[in-house]
Formats: sequence, structure tokens, C-alpha cells
Amino acid sequence: MLNRAAMQRLLNERSRRYKVAVGLFVMVALIIGCTVFGILTRPIGFLAAFWPANAVLLGLMLRLPYLRTPVAWFLAFLAYITPDLMMGAGIDRAASLACANLAFVSCGVLTFRCFSRGPVTLDRPAVVLHLLLACVTGAAAATLCGLTLVRAVAPQLFSTGLLNMGGFWFTSELVNGILFLPLMLLRPERRQRPDSGAAVSAQKVLPLLVLVASVLLAVELGGPGRLGLPVPALLWCALTYSVNLTAVLSSATSIAMMLMIGGTGANEPVSGHYIDELISTRLGIALIALGPLAVGCVNGARNEVLARLEFLASHDHLTAVLGRAGFYARGQLLVSSATSRRLPLAVMVLDLDHFKSVNDRFGHAVGDQVLREFSQVVEESLRQQDVFGRTGGEEFAAIIEGIHLDSAKGLAERIVCSVARHPIKLPDGQVLNVTVSIGLAWHSEARLDELDVMLKVADDALYRAKEQGRNRAVVVSA
Repeated sequence: MLNRAAMQRLLNERSRRYKVAVGLFVMVALIIGCTVFGILTRPIGFLAAFWPANAVLLGLMLRLPYLRTPVAWFLAFLAYITPDLMMGAGIDRAASLACANLAFVSCGVLTFRCFSRGPVTLDRPAVVLHLLLACVTGAAAATLCGLTLVRAVAPQLFSTGLLNMGGFWFTSELVNGILFLPLMLLRPERRQRPDSGAAVSAQKVLPLLVLVASVLLAVELGGPGRLGLPVPALLWCALTYSVNLTAVLSSATSIAMMLMIGGTGANEPVSGHYIDELISTRLGIALIALGPLAVGCVNGARNEVLARLEFLASHDHLTAVLGRAGFYARGQLLVSSATSRRLPLAVMVLDLDHFKSVNDRFGHAVGDQVLREFSQVVEESLRQQDVFGRTGGEEFAAIIEGIHLDSAKGLAERIVCSVARHPIKLPDGQVLNVTVSIGLAWHSEARLDELDVMLKVADDALYRAKEQGRNRAVVVSA
């Protein structure tokens, strides 16, 4: 029979294989879908106006490094040529185009790997520069490969000249990479608790409305200057919204402008002048999208740093719950809210019993472990909207809004029992159990504005709990 370690390795291997299989299936499905979409948008010859397949595959390779295997590259090749073959293209042309597409993806992967070995997301401003470099090198590789292979099997497609077609191919690959790759590199965002005010503020909606208006105005106006009209609105969006939403808006704006301004070239005759105009317009629109994306990344990184500094300033570094200053600041807001809405309020003071002896017997490292695990046990018993923090040493406090007296008593008793039953496993194998004494002051209406007064009532109840033998909760109705 397999021991536990061998069984765990077997389960991990099966899980890894399942993950790889799902990843390969999703990759093939996306490439086929994007290839069909691209084929349907071919404005001239065989080059598509929009070709998201390469950016999608590159994004998957960057986000999921386990897909970078020979099997995955072969399946991608098959996924590229299948739609072309089904639509009547010859095997030689379909294979040549697939090789050019894979050249773009492989060079993009190599470029990103020069800067980062792990998964890539839009988490820092430098990624925008890496994205541009990857698209440039990928476009150059795809162009060289495509001109070499496709010209040999379909020379009639180069009637406008090799240099002209090469420029169009390069810019087409570059533009599609810039438009679609950021969408594949969106980073996962933590879900935040919604604010109490559900109404959407005008400050959040106005940048989006201005962006839509600027795009519509650019469509109505003439001349090359109209390409820059959405830029101020995009920059405003980058300073207002998240990096992910900024990337979506930048790509959507560029795609919409290319569609409405004539990026597809519906009925234009194929000529060198037309291709030059098409190259200039599409390249300008795509490169403009990089500015707001970079600003969004810078602003997102700045907001993360500020949020981290705010967390460090308001939270206890050891237990990660609110520190004294943060507890008083948020606690006073909760008291004021309960006062204005005339809701009942409970203020709880918690103190670990004989904590000094824990430090004396086992050392401060164990004492720190006790504080961390104790705070976790208490947090699991409280609601997300409750305020809980460490007010000093082994003393903690909590404020619970909108709770009735019986519920407050039950909550305090559950915390006492949960702490007493929670085994703390020490590094040397010993198991330590600690207890807590709680004083809780319940107010039918929070008419007091001073948090210190309410904490004093709860603190007096805590001393009564200690006098009665500790490991208990004393609840008073103030």
C-alpha cells in the first residue's frame, strides 16, 4: 500500500496533469475561435484587420508557463491551420501563415523571459515597456517568416511590392499585439467589500462618458489630429479606474476608432497609397493606447504603495489586526454611525489570562505565536463589519454594531470557549492552551460619542471577570 507521502505525490501529479489538459483544451479552443474571427475580418489579400489569436496565445504562454511545451506548440500549429483549411486555403499557405504566427508568439515569450521567469501580469509600469518590446520583436519575426514562406507559395499576393507588404505585415502584427495582449495580462484583483453607499458617484462615471463623447467626436471630425482626441479622456480614466479597466478601455477605444474611422478598409482599392494610409492610421491609434496603459500601471502601483503604508500605519505588525490608533479611528466612526442610526452597540475588551507566564516559560517567540493565533480565533467569530484591534500588550478590543443583548452574551461566551479549545502547537511539539477573560458593555442605543467612556465600562467588566476566576465573560448593560 502507498504511504501518505506517496499518495499525496500521486494526487499532486494527477492534479497537475488535469490542469495541463484543461489548459491545452482552452488554448486550442481560443486559438481556433480567434483565427476564425480574424479570417472573417480580412480586408485585403489575406491579412486580417483584427488578429487576436497571436496575442491570446502569447498571453496564455506568459500567464501559464506550464503550457510552454512541444506538445502545446504542435497543438497551436494545428489550431492555426485548421480554420484556414476548412475555408478552402491550401495546406502550403495555411502552414506558412501558422509558422509566421508562431514566430510572433515565440519571440514574444523569449522577450518577456529576458525580464521575468514567472507568470506575467500588468502589475508594474515596466510591463508596458516589456509588452511593447515583445510586440516589436514578435512582429519583426512574423514579418520575416511570413515574407519568406508566404511569398514562395503565393507570390500574387505581393502585387503592391515586397517592401510595402512587409511594412503592412509588420504594423498589422504590432497593432494587434498592442491591442489584445494587455487584455490577456490583466491581473486578478481582490474583491473589496462594497461601501455602504450603493449609488455610483459622478466622479466615477464622468471619465467614461467623456471618453465615449471624444470617440464619437473623433469619428465626425476629419484629419489626422482626430486620432488624439480620446487621449485626455483615456488619461483621466487611467487616473480614476483600476489598471484592468484602463487596459480594457484603451483596447476597446482603439478597436472602436479603427472600425469607425475606416480601419477595415471595406471597399477601398488595393494600392500602395491605400496601404500606407491604413498603416499610418492603425499604427497611430494603437500606439496612442500605450500612454494611458502606462499611466494606469503607474497609478495602480502608487495606490498599492499608499494602501500598504496606510495598512502599516493602522494595523498591528505582529497580529495584522488593527493597532491602537487604527482601532480608535475606525471605532469612533462605528460609534458615530450607531449613534446616528440609534442602533444597539456592544464594546468588548479581551485580555489573555496569565500571558506573562507564557513569555516567561516559553519565550517571547511563543508569546508572539499565541497572540497571532488568538487574534485569528477572535476574528473568525466576528463579522466583517465589526471593528477588532490590539490596544496594547495582550489586550484586545472589539466593537459590534447592531447586536442585541442576548446575542452579545452568546458571542462573548463563544469566543471564550473557542480560545480555550484552540490548541497552539509549539515548534518543539508541545501543545499549549490559553484562556481569555472578556468584559462586554452593551448599550441599547449608542448615545455616547466618546469611545473612551464606553471602553472604560467594558474594562470594568473585564476586571470583574478576572476577579471571578478568569476564563469567562462578564456582560453589563450600560
